[in-house]
Amino acid sequence: MNILVAEDNQFTATQYERILKKYGHNVTITRDGVECLEEYRKQSTKSEFDSLDQNPFDVVVLDQSMPKKSGSEVATQILSAKPTQKIIFASAYALTGSEENRKLEDSVEYLQKPFSLNTFVQKIQS
Repeated sequence: MNILVAEDNQFTATQYERILKKYGHNVTITRDGVECLEEYRKQSTKSEFDSLDQNPFDVVVLDQSMPKKSGSEVATQILSAKPTQKIIFASAYALTGSEENRKLEDSVEYLQKPFSLNTFVQKIQS
C-alpha cells in the first residue's frame, strides 16, 4: 500500500514508518498539515495518464492536533478533491464541536491514541 502520514511528533512518526515498512508498505511522512496537503497534491498530479478517480494514496493517516493546519482541515480539503480517499485519524483528540467536524465523522475512520502498533497496522490494512 502507498500510505501518507501526517504526524508532528517525530518519535511517533518514526514508529509508524518502521512498522508499516516492515509490512512492505510505501510510507511518506509529513510533519504538519500544510506539508501533508502539499505532498498529497504533488502525488495527485504526478502523471497525466493516471485516472482522475484514482487516489494518490491508499490511506492517509492524520493526527488531529498539528501545526499550521489541523487534521480535520486537511481531511476536509482532501475529501473535497478526492471524496473516496480513505482517511484514518490516529489521534488522542476527538473531532468535536464544529459543523465541519460533524460532516467528517461519516467520511473518516478513527484510531484513538494510545494504541498498539499492531492495532495501527490492522486498521490500515482493513
